[in-house]
Amino acid sequence: MSRVKEVSTSRLQNYLDFRQDPIAFFLRMLHEGDIVSLRTGFQPTYVVNSPDFVREILVTKDAFFKKGRTDKVLRRTITNGLLTARKEDHKHQRSYYQPIFYKERLQHYARTIVEETNRLKESLEKSASCVIDDEMMQLTLQIIAKVMFATDVEERKKQLADAVSDTIEQTAQTLYTPVILPMAIPTKGNNIHKQAIDTLEDMIYGVIKEAKENPEPYKMTMVGLLLDTVSSGGKPITDEEIRDQMMTMLLAGHETSANLVTWIFYALSKNPEVEKRFHEEIDNIDLEASPFDLYSKLSYTQQIIKEGLRMYPPAWLIYRESEGEVELLGETFKKGSTFMICTYAMHRNEAYFSQPEVFNPDRFAEESGEEHPNFAYVPFGGGSRSCIGSRFAMMETTLILAMLGKTFTFSLEDTPSVLPDPLVSLRVKDGLKMNVQKRK
Repeated sequence: MSRVKEVSTSRLQNYLDFRQDPIAFFLRMLHEGDIVSLRTGFQPTYVVNSPDFVREILVTKDAFFKKGRTDKVLRRTITNGLLTARKEDHKHQRSYYQPIFYKERLQHYARTIVEETNRLKESLEKSASCVIDDEMMQLTLQIIAKVMFATDVEERKKQLADAVSDTIEQTAQTLYTPVILPMAIPTKGNNIHKQAIDTLEDMIYGVIKEAKENPEPYKMTMVGLLLDTVSSGGKPITDEEIRDQMMTMLLAGHETSANLVTWIFYALSKNPEVEKRFHEEIDNIDLEASPFDLYSKLSYTQQIIKEGLRMYPPAWLIYRESEGEVELLGETFKKGSTFMICTYAMHRNEAYFSQPEVFNPDRFAEESGEEHPNFAYVPFGGGSRSCIGSRFAMMETTLILAMLGKTFTFSLEDTPSVLPDPLVSLRVKDGLKMNVQKRK
């Protein structure tokens, strides 16, 4: 019996539902079958709900797939960075990117995370409330600029954060439209997008120029590493390629962490028992003394993060497109078939997670006894294109949560509802204003 099921609703209805509310659409598809055919005609499109098929697509048959539509859209901004590079080019780029996340560098980054979070703490002490997603966006932008580019963007962080936000919003809008218009066409969206790219490139090329003229301060950064890197042809990589990697880091390296921290503070405000245990753990540790050595000891905090990644995965949707005919677990799919893996929906499947709508960090405790099939939980993707910075992301999120949580509690303003906004990364729709209260 085939594990591919056809959805009963029409092609037009599926498209309208997807455009109107992608999250609701994928939750509706969750129990339609292991692989759900959307009956899209010439170029078949499928929703993948089974961990077995996720493993086939991301790992076992990885060579048969490309990123497809997301690749085309992201290339408008990143060009040929690690997120968009293909096949051997991606393999080469990943090999020279890897040392950025070696232990000795992470130790260096940890101190910067502490320093920048302390600066935010000083600012929040003067505030009764804040738009927490804005604060996190600016904090993680400052962190990524310091640790990867050795530059302080304090004076321009709002401008740069807005440019990143504009880029991501325009990318998401393009991703959901039937036709991708060239950037040269002067639509309102394209003009906003190009202006945002210009703002980011102004900072990026300025950093590259400074690093060439005075390399010493950049030795422990991504820029310094890339300036010492040679291409697959044996020549130094170009400024344009360094630009692509820096743009990749700006878009993928701070937006995702900011959104995750925002969602976790929201979850803590709704779950006082979890928040109490969180405070008990962080109150007994001095992260400023040795942040890298101590962050991994915060086991319950990391359970909270894993549960945050389950319920609110920043990478909420994974696209793949088959480059030729491919067989997956006995099912044959034609060339050009598109597969959509919605981690947000999969992580809420009661077949794999008990009470999936409950924020329960204990499900990730070693002694919990709750087992999840491989590839039922994929917050960082899987296979050759899994997130290369996952260890940095876990460290950064742990330190930010612990340092802010040690000083403050964040509670919800009178907000009628808090909804996900599924752009390139999973944001809080319309922002999240929270009360800031200093802990006694």
